[in-house]
Amino acid sequence: FEQTKYRGDAASLERLAFTDLEGTPTPVGVLAPSGSPRVVEVFGSWCPNCHDATRLLTELHSEYKDRGLVVLGLAFEHSADDAKAIEAVRRYKADLGVEYPLLIAGLSDKAKASEALPVLDRVRAYPTTLFIDADGSVRAVHSGFSGPATGEAHETLRAQWIAHIEAMLEKAEAPPLPGRD
Repeated sequence: FEQTKYRGDAASLERLAFTDLEGTPTPVGVLAPSGSPRVVEVFGSWCPNCHDATRLLTELHSEYKDRGLVVLGLAFEHSADDAKAIEAVRRYKADLGVEYPLLIAGLSDKAKASEALPVLDRVRAYPTTLFIDADGSVRAVHSGFSGPATGEAHETLRAQWIAHIEAMLEKAEAPPLPGRD
């Protein structure tokens, strides 16, 4: 949680646009709008740790979507050919049973990924996961993933992700303070 820093304002991520799985440019804010607590995963279909992280996010999305959690994946693929990248991410989505939207964000090269995501100081690892409150403030950014094979490290990370999601949802569900909009 300490490696990668968010450096944009509250709306910076929402203004970025990437390609959906139909080949249409789509602003992040359309799929992960402000006003909703959201988790945004930077991943690659080629990345084994991303597979593990996506399995967890798929589970958490299913568990928390009815409370307003929005999950979005931003894929950085090996191929610069849009059709090949889209096909790889479609297979990934189908294989893992992903029910939340995925966008093709660019090439997997970390320097190019950092250019495509100027809201981060840089992309250091795949996956990188952003936890964003409904008001747009970034609660946490996590680089990497400790998969199930890591045992206790995985359980600790899973508990941390759930704690962030619960806190984001509680904040979103809290009634406004008197005298404030």
